[in-house]
Amino acid sequence: MVDFGSLQHKEKSLDFGTLKVKEYQNISRAHDNSPINLIRPGFVKTPFLDRISAFITHYVEIKRVIQEKEIDVIVLYSVPTNGLQTIKLAKKFGIPVVFRSIDVLHMLVMNKFLGPLVFALEKHVYKNVDRILALSPKLSDYIIRMGAKESKVELLLFGVDMNKFNPNIDYSQLKNNLRLKKNSKIILYVGTLFDFSGLDIYLKQFPSILKEHPETKLLIIGGGPLLNKLKNLTMKLNISENVVIPGFQPFNMMPQYINIADICINPFKLTNITRDIIPGKIIQYLSCGKPVLATPLPGMISRINGPDQGVIYSSISKFGEKTIELLNNKNKIKQIGKNGYLYVKKYHDEKEIARQLETILYKEISKKQNKEIN
Repeated sequence: MVDFGSLQHKEKSLDFGTLKVKEYQNISRAHDNSPINLIRPGFVKTPFLDRISAFITHYVEIKRVIQEKEIDVIVLYSVPTNGLQTIKLAKKFGIPVVFRSIDVLHMLVMNKFLGPLVFALEKHVYKNVDRILALSPKLSDYIIRMGAKESKVELLLFGVDMNKFNPNIDYSQLKNNLRLKKNSKIILYVGTLFDFSGLDIYLKQFPSILKEHPETKLLIIGGGPLLNKLKNLTMKLNISENVVIPGFQPFNMMPQYINIADICINPFKLTNITRDIIPGKIIQYLSCGKPVLATPLPGMISRINGPDQGVIYSSISKFGEKTIELLNNKNKIKQIGKNGYLYVKKYHDEKEIARQLETILYKEISKKQNKEIN
């Protein structure tokens, strides 16, 4: 795996980067004993020069890996850092490229001056890869509008490891560590705290929830741009005792955190970033048998219809009311959670998603080899 490092991550105070390649063996995040080798080409750690230098170093390193490892197929996730280089080198060496689409990429660019460039690169990538695997039906529509041939685009859903994310996880020790009472009702959010997360709006509704259910706790796992605002809001609203924000936590702890919850939430605002996606956290929530209260993002609705698949949709303005309604009905919570678990087991089991991906990759390899023979 060839990956771009972080401009913010500095090994020392005056760290201006290096052009040397760093390689990490057997990297593991979601799976123990992972066989993934991570390669990070060097780059200059200053704004603008980081992407320019990375463009060159990534080209050199991708070319080396293709030649030395005799690569048969490339799975591409990136556009701005190494998408152009990957496509150029793949064509040179006759290797198929499969693009995995999980976001509207140009909308994630923080620098407004780079946005139009990434938009153009995104269109170029979609037009020139051999196959595109979209995370949701709406994301497929977006990719086709961006110029990809419809015949090249297909759906590949988010996969979850149901051996790790399931309703049978022991969370008793974690509950003790968090000092949660036996009768506490837990509302959970997991993820980076972007401005579009909607959590600031939900926090303002939280006092009304506490009036009906004073034992309720809101557990927010993650960090990000909205963190300080959320902390200030909890103090301003005098709800600090009922809102727990422990920051980012290890990935292997996520199943325990989710299983603590009575209800999981995703109050995303509707933006160009969120419109077409199905956030991966939703599938992890459902895999643990938890009912999900979410805003009706078109990307989610296109695949997950509602309570029969474990999700209750609501506008952000009504999240507080919906939370109270759910907390008032334990049987409803239990049934919706069960529906979600069965939905994920049928459509999102990681093993089945992996088999689908392998089949697609082998097809693309075979097509490229047949073209060469002919």
